[in-house]
Amino acid sequence: MSVSYTRRNTTTQQNRAELLSSRALPQQKIVVINDKIGFEPNASTVISTWLKEQHGDNTQPAEIVNRLNETSKFQLMILSKLERQFEPSQIFKYIGQCKKNATIEHVFVWIVEQKLQEGFLLPYIEHMADTVITFEDRTHVSLLVKKHTGSVTNKYYEFDPLKDSFAIVEVKRNAQTKQNTAAMEVDPPPNPAALGTFKIDLKDEEVAAKNALTLPFEFFKTLPEGGKILYHPDAEDDLDEEDPDDDLLI
Repeated sequence: MSVSYTRRNTTTQQNRAELLSSRALPQQKIVVINDKIGFEPNASTVISTWLKEQHGDNTQPAEIVNRLNETSKFQLMILSKLERQFEPSQIFKYIGQCKKNATIEHVFVWIVEQKLQEGFLLPYIEHMADTVITFEDRTHVSLLVKKHTGSVTNKYYEFDPLKDSFAIVEVKRNAQTKQNTAAMEVDPPPNPAALGTFKIDLKDEEVAAKNALTLPFEFFKTLPEGGKILYHPDAEDDLDEEDPDDDLLI
């Protein structure tokens, strides 16, 4: 699938149009696709198109990962399926192993957040990724690229989903898009009571009873003479009236 965007100035548009794969794939091993528009059924076709654009028409398609022990040069992980077969720690470990494997060139991790059982998978895997492609809607895609030099770029593009390949044109986010993106990225604060099996919140009557409780070290407040240290010696106590330091001439 390629992308093009029609502008009034055709010459300017043609100069600026470029393949999404040219921006996302070169020297990038872990490529995450955050699919918000339902491209997942065509994931294999999309990935094959990108690979042919960058590696030639005779390039083998990406192998779909099913066992977390694949060794193919190009691999495609459909996270919504793998999550139901493996623990998150196993998935993270496999991605980490692929990053270190010199024989693996690209691992595409296709993610549909609405299908995930564990919401933390998306941000965690995005953190591990070299490139994050986010299909924001039917005509816009954002591209975050982490270079080996440490630099990070995050750009926004328009594309035409009806084309055979993704030809993209960089555009600026409008105010509404920025607001929607920020609203989606900010997670609500977690409820502490839901983080464990212990009850840590109190009812109103429990709070009142807690505040009315007098602790042992606070009993002196109720005595008219204030706080005192009371000592009652036992029969076995060995009391020595002499000064134990008398011989020190202090």
